[in-house]
Amino acid sequence: MSSIYNIEEYKTGREYKKNDIVYKTSNIGSSGVPKVIHYYYALKTFTTQAPPTTPPFTNQYWGGYTNDHEGQQIPHFIWTASYNLSTNHNPRVNTISFGNGYEQKNPDGLFTGLIKLSVTFDMRTEKEATAILQFLKARRGTESFIIQNLPPVYADGSYKKRFICPNFSSNFSFHDNYTIKATFNETNSTN
Repeated sequence: MSSIYNIEEYKTGREYKKNDIVYKTSNIGSSGVPKVIHYYYALKTFTTQAPPTTPPFTNQYWGGYTNDHEGQQIPHFIWTASYNLSTNHNPRVNTISFGNGYEQKNPDGLFTGLIKLSVTFDMRTEKEATAILQFLKARRGTESFIIQNLPPVYADGSYKKRFICPNFSSNFSFHDNYTIKATFNETNSTN
């Protein structure tokens, strides 16, 4: 399997194939010390002699980031899960018990109905599996991201739900065939 750690810096004048991963840094002043490292994932095969030659990368060629409603760049998960997706709804509720069996129930906080998705990516090539695993590892289980292809029943129109991935695993079935399983927890955090 291609290493999720051996990622090359973006270069002009070369061909990139679908699911190739590159990084681009934003440096602190003129020191050359990277302040932020962004990873981008090729959406199709192309040569960088045509646009995009410099960041920001366009959504036509590269995935991995999108803008939120305030114009901030946030990680964008671009791969579509297999059909065997399951969802867990566990609304938080405060219950007060009174005499005679009477109970009063109220929502516990503002964001009480956050969902948990259990997703599988079946029969993925080595290159696609590497890109998915690298994206999830780069988030370190703490950085939230948007999922591009949420099933319509869970997508709330143009509202961009954020998720974190606290755990994921991969399985090598046979040559160029990988399965990845992950848990995506919806969060109200903007981290």
